[in-house]
Amino acid sequence: MDYSLAQLRGFVTVAEELHFGRAAERLAMTQPPLTRQIQALERALQVRLFDRGPRGVSLTAAGRTFLADARRVLTLVEAAPESARRVATGQAGTLRLGFTAIGAYAVLGDVLTLLTRVLPGVSVALDEQTSEIQFPALISGTLDLGLVRPPVPDELASVPIHTEQLVIAVPEAHPLAAVDGPVRLSDVSADYIGYSPEGSRYLHDVCAALVGMQDFLRAQIASQVPTMLALVRAGRGFALVPRSCTAMRVEGVVFRELAEARTVSLHACWNPDSTNPVLERLLPHL
Repeated sequence: MDYSLAQLRGFVTVAEELHFGRAAERLAMTQPPLTRQIQALERALQVRLFDRGPRGVSLTAAGRTFLADARRVLTLVEAAPESARRVATGQAGTLRLGFTAIGAYAVLGDVLTLLTRVLPGVSVALDEQTSEIQFPALISGTLDLGLVRPPVPDELASVPIHTEQLVIAVPEAHPLAAVDGPVRLSDVSADYIGYSPEGSRYLHDVCAALVGMQDFLRAQIASQVPTMLALVRAGRGFALVPRSCTAMRVEGVVFRELAEARTVSLHACWNPDSTNPVLERLLPHL
């Protein structure tokens, strides 16, 4: 089946006018070439699109069905150049955004709001992954932008977008839950619940240095903050989490400031060799 856009335009015009002469005039051509276009289209489709009689031209049932489809095709064809230009300039397209579970509480909402404001025509594909999984995806190009914890591989570029303090999470029955002021780690009589070095290397290292190696060696390890807080609630120990995690409001868990103030950062990370125009338009706003 082989037919041209010119034949589709000719067919739609004749279908709207139901008169070959008027249709030819609209198309700025003579009637014989238009008639040949319609005949060629009917041969390609192997159906009769028009009934031709002494009273004029009318659409067949097949012609009425084909008219709706032909109009859709022509609409898409006419819109395609503008769509391509919008994608090429980053005004449309898709941004594949990776984020960590904790990052979702800290900055994901702000980043999505920024995207809506700066790039309203862009769709966002979200992918929750640890930083360690996001890094190779950013390098390979399967992610465009990641919200990650440092350190960032040399192949990638990054900028810090959020810094916050660590807080301590203790069971509500723990004596320190009743303390109003900052809590010293030396006053905590409970086991440490730590981060998995495979899943959260950055937070693992920061917190291990803060609690001390002796306590770390006795630590229970979890890969996700919700699991850590579930263990805290069950009375299995205490955990150190970024302040944004207090938004989780886990029943039976109390968050307190740390006397040993320690901050952690979250970075926006991308591949400088990316060819996604959407990313290029977004970066100046980060």
